[in-house]
Amino acid sequence: MTVNIMQNEAALVCAAREGDRGALDALLTRHWGWMKALVYGVSANAQDLDDIMQEVCLRVVTRIHTLREPECFRAWLAILARREAVKHYRSKARRPDQPGLDPTAMPLIGQGRGPLENLERRELCRRILDMVETLPEKYREVFMLAHSGELTYAQMAEVLDVPITTMQIRLVRARRMVKNALIGNSGQKVHER
Repeated sequence: MTVNIMQNEAALVCAAREGDRGALDALLTRHWGWMKALVYGVSANAQDLDDIMQEVCLRVVTRIHTLREPECFRAWLAILARREAVKHYRSKARRPDQPGLDPTAMPLIGQGRGPLENLERRELCRRILDMVETLPEKYREVFMLAHSGELTYAQMAEVLDVPITTMQIRLVRARRMVKNALIGNSGQKVHER
């Protein structure tokens, strides 16, 4: 099944390189969620997320013809998205008053909950997102990719260009840092790798 999906993706890449807009749209749609998580993982700035994603799309459209190996599309896309996010991050000086993700704009899981439970859930989401924004970039990236729910561990390791064990260690550490911050145990040191 995985081989068939990869062949299908390689065929879409070939078609997109030849100017097929439908194929390009299908590729971008297929990878949109994890790309957005990766870009946020680098930039930690929700306000500019759509602008950065627009730049990523522009780069894909203008550079798809340079991709020599269609089976490497996901890795190529990850590098391109990460570069755009870094470029944007560096070009714009971060201000301390810059707002992060808006937890009120996030869909709530369990819509049947009462107003108090929804409010508590939104507050928890806000606290988690605030903590994620403070994580070192390599931990923020893996955390956001994992919680996008779109990639397997092997695919996340490919996108991050690290061995799968390194990706798993980073994810465990990122989750531990977020958990410790939430319970107020941030004094516990986590060694970076």
